[in-house]
Amino acid sequence: MTICSINCLSNEIPSLVCKAQSEYHYDYFKQFAIDICKHFMTTFCQVAYVKTYVQEVPWQRLHENGAPHIHSFICVPDGIRFCEAEQCRNGPLVVFAGIKDLKLMKTTQSGFEGFYKDEYTTLPERNDRILCGELFCKWSYGECKDFDFDCIWNKIRECILEAFSGPPDCGEYSPSYQKTVNSIQMLVLSKVSQVSSFLLLIFYLNNSEC
Repeated sequence: MTICSINCLSNEIPSLVCKAQSEYHYDYFKQFAIDICKHFMTTFCQVAYVKTYVQEVPWQRLHENGAPHIHSFICVPDGIRFCEAEQCRNGPLVVFAGIKDLKLMKTTQSGFEGFYKDEYTTLPERNDRILCGELFCKWSYGECKDFDFDCIWNKIRECILEAFSGPPDCGEYSPSYQKTVNSIQMLVLSKVSQVSSFLLLIFYLNNSEC
């Protein structure tokens, strides 16, 4: 969380966060970020800008022979969900959401061809290669409205997996990493009207990192 202020007690931040987390039930953890943001903006007149960042780490309870463990959990790395809420004094509340550390791989139907070539080009075209990458995506809802944030997040995640992989029975060929990125972006923006902007980065992983 970032707070620009003249004299705001630093221990107010963790105290308020812990109190809100323990006293209130949130259906959407984005609402938690929004409430924290609004609190500091409305409580401290000297605050000019507030930004709240919250992430949800995918911990699952361990099971042994079908019985849940009393205190142990395992982190299942299928992507970390995060959100940001930010507001300037006299400005609108803006909400961002996203997914990070999501690793995806295509073992075939991925190539690198059709790119620009000149006298300095040495890289040959390929029409079959492994595409393995770690995704980071972040989108904006614009001015905050009464959205079903969970539904939207799940729909965007489905769009990402659909555009990356193609149909389960036959897949879909992609001539380049860049084409895959563009396909994901276009599918999300066409199917999720609540999203006003969408940023996607795929960090290419070599075979030893996959």
